[in-house]
Amino acid sequence: MANVVGKRIGGNLVYVDQGASGMRVIDAIGPDVLKYEFLPWNHNIQDEDATGADPEGFFTTVVEAGGGGTSECDRSNTPGILAQLVTDNAENDGISLQLVGEQFEFTSNQSMVYFGIELDINDVDQSDLLVGICIEDTTLLGGLSDGVYIESLDGATDTNGVAEKDSSETTTSASIGTLADDTFHFLEFYYDGSSIYYFFDGTQSATIATSNIPDDEALTFSLEFLTGETTAQTCDIRQARAIMIGRT
Repeated sequence: MANVVGKRIGGNLVYVDQGASGMRVIDAIGPDVLKYEFLPWNHNIQDEDATGADPEGFFTTVVEAGGGGTSECDRSNTPGILAQLVTDNAENDGISLQLVGEQFEFTSNQSMVYFGIELDINDVDQSDLLVGICIEDTTLLGGLSDGVYIESLDGATDTNGVAEKDSSETTTSASIGTLADDTFHFLEFYYDGSSIYYFFDGTQSATIATSNIPDDEALTFSLEFLTGETTAQTCDIRQARAIMIGRT
């Protein structure tokens, strides 16, 4: 059950859910706040099954190993679901979305950086997923150089936290949580200026301290979802946001 309280970080008011991890940031207001919330109407995402229009405000890469060209981001008609990522039906088909403008940073100038997404995948072990704050790249799951993110790879149901700087990765030593088919899960991380704390369904699961935190690049909100077989897959998004608070 949510237990949202306000606290101060510098001159900024931050709302956190103490009923989850105590580090789940719901919102923040103040002069040092940079925030993004994924809302389909802000990106002119079309109704479900409407093809041919990229969401506005994103760099969008449609990955089409089979050449079909139908992987997309749809606005959902299901109550409580903001949007749905849908792949085409050849292995490694899918879609990548990155918010235009690299403005998030993991430096000592930041008091905190938060990322959280609640999602549901229809067939977890036949899907590839990457969510987080990353450098602009057209192949997030294949050639990423810098970012802080959570990934789940085809053939497995585990999720791992990763900090990557200049193509050098530090990965959490154990899975931060196991995804289940057709089940909503909350994937999160919180950076406090020195370490990254990873959370799965509101429980802290792992920490990466200092190693390969990308502190020399500006980054952006990033999602990539691919199918791992010759069948189309879907990923429903209930909520997603990134919030950064700088030091004054």
